[in-house]
Amino acid sequence: MKRSGLFIALGLCVLVAISPAAAQADLPARDALDEGWNWLAPGGETTCSDGSDFQFAVREGPGEDLLIYFQGGGACWSGLTCGSLNRTFVPRVVPEYIESQGDGIFNLDHPDNPFAAYDMVVIPYCTGDVFMGDSVQEYTSGEAPTILHKGYINAATTLDWVYANFPAPESVFITGESAGGLGASFHAPWIIERYPETRIAVLGDSAGGYSAPNIDLGMVFRPWGTLALLPDWISGLADVESTAELQFEDFYIEAATHYPDVAFAQYNTVHDEVQSFFMSLVQGAPALEDVLPGTLDTIADAAPNFRSYLAAGADHTILHKPEFYSATTSGVAIRDWVAALAAGEPVESVMCDPCEVSPAADT
Repeated sequence: MKRSGLFIALGLCVLVAISPAAAQADLPARDALDEGWNWLAPGGETTCSDGSDFQFAVREGPGEDLLIYFQGGGACWSGLTCGSLNRTFVPRVVPEYIESQGDGIFNLDHPDNPFAAYDMVVIPYCTGDVFMGDSVQEYTSGEAPTILHKGYINAATTLDWVYANFPAPESVFITGESAGGLGASFHAPWIIERYPETRIAVLGDSAGGYSAPNIDLGMVFRPWGTLALLPDWISGLADVESTAELQFEDFYIEAATHYPDVAFAQYNTVHDEVQSFFMSLVQGAPALEDVLPGTLDTIADAAPNFRSYLAAGADHTILHKPEFYSATTSGVAIRDWVAALAAGEPVESVMCDPCEVSPAADT
């Protein structure tokens, strides 16, 4: 099947090369973009973790809806996890890596793609901080160079261009996979504030299990400088004085309760192998399958506008995969569930039963 998504079309897209020192004002406006995917390099303070150029991608669709996608790709917060021997993240925007993610919602030729007509903005990930960082770290343990944790700056700079060039979309779908799923929930408040009259939905794909209620996650948040970046108009986050008070699910709980008219949601598999791996890097953290269902319940109890889709198995992410069009849980197709969420239609939470590591086909 022919595919014309972002990642397959990378070799044909237009790269707008802007000097790394250029201000964002030098970026082309929406009406100057070419057909198909355009890659823009904003320069300024944006950067990847190794100092290479940051770029983001934009495609105009035939409709008036907007999709903002935060790319995934691991994380790092120490000399061990950031070092070249054990690196657990992608340190630069790599076309080959991005090209490998060319199916699912980015298969623009698929007849069942609910986002084929959307304007799309893709925010690549290359900073190891799940888009929550604005710091420079010289890790002293392990084999790690200086790491530029500038994911917050990269995302905020991209979004400033988006706000100026897509001022009044009919709807906005904020999403991301893995690390990008965390970034989507973190940056959602800024996006919602910019589009106060617009229907908005937020979906994190495969990033819901990073919960360790009895552990100070300062080992993660402190190197990134996250505490200084929290939205100060959301009381539950503005009042946080220590990283010991902060868990990843708080970004969902506080944003969803602050914006009760916005739909917040997550997709996960209960035995997700990647989330399980990252949980194992935090000493004392519980096993994913022991904490994930309870974390989703905690968010739902606090925020009636939150929904979850918890599938069996150990696969990590689904939005960019062909399984987006075929996977079902308890008789509910993930494609249909996501499409309804984006369209502002009511959806209910979906739970696997049984939640096996290697599930049988759901018919």
